Amino acid sequence: MSQGSVATTFKIMPDSVETDLDQLEKEIKEKIKPSKLERIPIAFGLNAIVIVKVIDEKEGELDRITEEIKSIPGVREAEITNVARSW
Repeated sequence: MSQGSVATTFKIMPDSVETDLDQLEKEIKEKIKPSKLERIPIAFGLNAIVIVKVIDEKEGELDRITEEIKSIPGVREAEITNVARSW
C-alpha cells in the first residue's frame, strides 16, 4: 500500500496580544504553505491562528512541521488539534 496524505489542523498561539498577527500569518503562509488559515479569538484580546496543512503520511513528518511552525518568530506554541486521512 502506498503512503497517503493527512489533513492536519494546527492551533498556533502567538507570544502575546502585542504580536503582529498580520506579519505572523504572512510568515506562516511563506514557510508552511497551509491549505487554510484563520484567526480564532481565545480570550482577553488574544487570538490563535488555526491552519490546515496536507502532509505526506510518513514517519516524523508531523513533528518536523510542528517544529518548523514553532521556529517562526512570534509563535509561542503550536499544537496539532486534528489529523484526518486524505484519500
